[in-house]
Amino acid sequence: MHDKMNIADFGAVEIENFMSETYSCLRSWILPILLEVLSKNKHVEYPQKIFEEGLVTVKKNNETEDYRRIALAYAANDADYTKIKQILDDLMGALGFKYAIEEAEHSSFIEGRVGRVIANGKKVAYIGEINPKVLENFGIETPVAGFELNLCELFNSI
Repeated sequence: MHDKMNIADFGAVEIENFMSETYSCLRSWILPILLEVLSKNKHVEYPQKIFEEGLVTVKKNNETEDYRRIALAYAANDADYTKIKQILDDLMGALGFKYAIEEAEHSSFIEGRVGRVIANGKKVAYIGEINPKVLENFGIETPVAGFELNLCELFNSI
């Protein structure tokens, strides 16, 4: 999945005796799953806003760590950084968090259209417009913007 997302593996946890190559590792992030859903629903009318909240597992220094995250993808002709930031504003406001966004680099997103979300001094999310190469890898022809928010880091920041 990392290849489709245009990044190197950053800590996937592989299953030793897997039954299917589709399920050979634990998920390390949610956004690729949302893009997979969008790729299978190109026949559905746009705009499409989808989200998922759940557990991800990442390997760090030969240890595994679980995190709860929420990810959202917005697919539409007008999907852009501004639209996805408005959704993040609403979510963070509902949760009672103030945040800032700093410039960032992440090859799954369009250069200059991606940011790192900072809450209480902690980096808690990436937000931005999905890189056209990534969209092509998933067979998606409509612009997509999204974010993935680490809820554990967010709530540990208070």
